[in-house]
Amino acid sequence: MKSIALFGGSFDPPHNGHVAVVNAALQHLRLDKLMIVPAYLNPFKTSSTAPASLRLQWLRDIFRDYANVEVSPVEVVQQRAVATIETVEYFQQHHAPCRLFVIIGADNLATLPQWHRYAELEKNVTFVVAHRDHVTIPPHYMDLHVDVPISSTALRANTNPAWIPEQVRHAITSYYKDTNEKPS
Repeated sequence: MKSIALFGGSFDPPHNGHVAVVNAALQHLRLDKLMIVPAYLNPFKTSSTAPASLRLQWLRDIFRDYANVEVSPVEVVQQRAVATIETVEYFQQHHAPCRLFVIIGADNLATLPQWHRYAELEKNVTFVVAHRDHVTIPPHYMDLHVDVPISSTALRANTNPAWIPEQVRHAITSYYKDTNEKPS
């Protein structure tokens, strides 16, 4: 049976914390494939700063040379907010049989029970959690053993180009400069 990890999010913009999570997942999980799944729109947000198509391209540029990593447009092409359970069902149907992992940041643990069809989601995937903000990871979730000290919120408050992957640093900083927005 194949093992596939799904790492979803807004990635608005992608940053080195995201890269650290991918690297840790590749190191600690026995995966056949790691799918990075940018959201068209996060179901808990009303907008994104950068267009989904641009965020998708930035991620492709960052992870182009990674073996067993693919950036999937499955949510972006739907041009709407997509619940994680829908993405899980898509991968279950198109990659069956498979064991699915869903990678999240510890900051998502508090709202996880509010996710659409959470009980069903919890039965069908293994949640893998990256540390953030000293949040305790409950024992029934898998600990990714990586601390992500940066967030989109922090980038919005204080843009630090060093946190943006080198492959896309110029493109991202130029985009936000041209739109008078800080990376978020």
